[in-house]
Amino acid sequence: MKQILNIAHYEVIHIFKDRILLLIVFFVPLLYAALFGMIYVSAILQQVPLAIVDLDRSAASREVISTFENTPNFKVIPAVNTYAGLEQGMRDGTVRAGVVIPEDYAQKLSSHQLNEILTVYDGSNLIYGLNTRKYFQQVLNSISAGQTAAYLAGLGLTAQEITSVMETVSFRLQVWYNPTFSYATFIFLGFVIMILHQIGLLGIGLTVTREKERNTWIQFMSAAVPAWRIFAGKALPYLITIFFNYILLLWVASRFVHVKIGGAVALILLLGLLFSIIIVSLGFIISLYTPNSLQATRYLMLLSVPLFVLSGYTWPVTHIPAAFNGLARLLPFTWMAEGSRMVTIKHWGLQDLAVTLVALAVFAAACLFFAATFSKRRNPPAQTGLEVNGTVFYPGKR
Repeated sequence: MKQILNIAHYEVIHIFKDRILLLIVFFVPLLYAALFGMIYVSAILQQVPLAIVDLDRSAASREVISTFENTPNFKVIPAVNTYAGLEQGMRDGTVRAGVVIPEDYAQKLSSHQLNEILTVYDGSNLIYGLNTRKYFQQVLNSISAGQTAAYLAGLGLTAQEITSVMETVSFRLQVWYNPTFSYATFIFLGFVIMILHQIGLLGIGLTVTREKERNTWIQFMSAAVPAWRIFAGKALPYLITIFFNYILLLWVASRFVHVKIGGAVALILLLGLLFSIIIVSLGFIISLYTPNSLQATRYLMLLSVPLFVLSGYTWPVTHIPAAFNGLARLLPFTWMAEGSRMVTIKHWGLQDLAVTLVALAVFAAACLFFAATFSKRRNPPAQTGLEVNGTVFYPGKR
């Protein structure tokens, strides 16, 4: 028992001497919990953007519109009031659900004929889809019950007549983009992007630190080789590997996990190429300015959870605090996650994807510039921090 306590005491001293490890052990769990709490602070998804197409324009149809306007679950977008506008709004995310009132709605209602209100909602995001379906059922059941109550207020009806009145308003549901509610289609592509992001960064992120620990980085620094060539030679194998894995994982997702992978192949490949360039460039930069492999691994490990949560891939960005949305737009992962989903599920074209492609291209150009123009001046060895492969003793100090 004494030996166990001695080892434990040594480990505690080790933790408190290493500031990064201290943060990971004691503060990062709290930080992640706080981040999740702020992201999901709304708890209940309400104010779903809704477009109403009123083809009847009668008093009865205006009552339907009023019912939707008076529920906290929907937020009616007045500017979208045509079917073409509804389609475009659903495509670009301006609206997430739609109601189409038929042109003979009031006439059929007055004659107690079967009446059908078309409701559509966006199934590409299951959080929106499942909640919207429930909200539609609640509102339309309320409309039907209201019609029944108004009719029965002044009439004495038989059971058969009451049944007839109860069925005067019905609705037909259509799920767009993800009609089977496949959770794999909803989430798996995000996991693929995160795997590529983290593993790619980890691979390229250890290239320079490994050379530093083996004292071989000085050979590159003193060689008559431009910095950009050093970067290109170091990064090229990882760029090819990451891009190959991107294609392979998409094929696996489609072939074996049955994820919906649609859209233009050229756009899907272009997204993957830009993202691969960003990963290798950013990883090389991290490796340049990180003292050793252990530190680089720790920094990269801390990226995964915040990036995935902030991207809005699992929770609608409309219900994430604005400050976090602004931060997310500064991260390449957010643009890649959003762009890949829109292309593969909603079949976005080049025009739809223009902003995303420009953003990724800017990120790629900036990372390439800083990676390829690093200074070849040798910095003094780090005086603190744990080493990997630097000595036969562990932990070691420089």
